[in-house]
Amino acid sequence: MARERSLKKSRSKESNRIMPLPEHEVLAILRAADDIIAEGGRTLLSKILKGSKEKKLLELGLDRNPAYGCFKELKPEQIMEKVDRMIDGGFLKTEMSGKLPMIVFTPLGWAIERERRAEEFLREWDDWIENKIVPISMEYLKERNRGMILLFLYKILCRGDKKYIPFLSLWEQVDFKKVRAEIRNVMDALERREHLEESAWEQLKRERAQTLLVRGSDPVLAVCQECDGIYLIDETNPDCYAGGAFRFPDICRYCVEQ
Repeated sequence: MARERSLKKSRSKESNRIMPLPEHEVLAILRAADDIIAEGGRTLLSKILKGSKEKKLLELGLDRNPAYGCFKELKPEQIMEKVDRMIDGGFLKTEMSGKLPMIVFTPLGWAIERERRAEEFLREWDDWIENKIVPISMEYLKERNRGMILLFLYKILCRGDKKYIPFLSLWEQVDFKKVRAEIRNVMDALERREHLEESAWEQLKRERAQTLLVRGSDPVLAVCQECDGIYLIDETNPDCYAGGAFRFPDICRYCVEQ
C-alpha cells in the first residue's frame, strides 16, 4: 500500500511537470508570452496577464493581446507564481539579453503555441467567410514562422471545405515560392475532396501531412508518467493535432506497448 501511495505521488509530480497549471491557464500564459518573446521578461508578462494600464505596455499595443487581463482578479504575486510554474514546467524559459533575462518559448511551449496561433488564423478566416468579409491583402501571413504557416494549411486541408479556396488563392499571390507550392497543393486537394472516398481522402491527408507538419529546430521532450523516462514527442504525427488542439502523449511508446 505504501509503495502504491508513493507511486501515485510520483506520477502526480511528473504530471505537474507536463501540465503545471490547468490547460486554459497554460494556453493563456503562452499566448500572452507570444508578443514579447526575447523582448520582455517575467514582470512584463505578468503585467499583460494582469491587464496593466501602464503607459509603456499600452504604447507597445500589448493590451491587444488576446490574453490581456485574463488574470485581472489575481494579485501580481499570484500571477508571477503561475509564470514561474510555467518555467519550472518546461513551457517557458529565460535567456539573458545583455543584463536582462527575457522570456522565450521552450520547444514544448512553442509546439503548443504554434498550434494555437494556427487555430486562431483558421477561426479568423471562418469569421470572415461567415460575415462575407474579403481581406484587402494576405500579406499578414507572409514571413510568419514557416512551421506555423504550414500547420495552418494542414488545418485548412483537414476541414475539407472548398469555401477556403478563394482566400487561399489570394494568399498564393503574395507568399514565397515554397509556401505558394503548398497552398496550391491544398487547393487542389480541396477541389478533389468531393470526388474521393473516405479512405482515399484520409490517405491524401496523410500524404500532405508529410510536408505540412514539420519539426521545430529543437526536439520536443516530455517525461513519461509511467517510467519517469524522457521521451521525444513526434510533432509530425497527425494524431497530435486531432480535435483542434495540440495533444501530446503523457506515456512513452515503450510503456504503451507493455
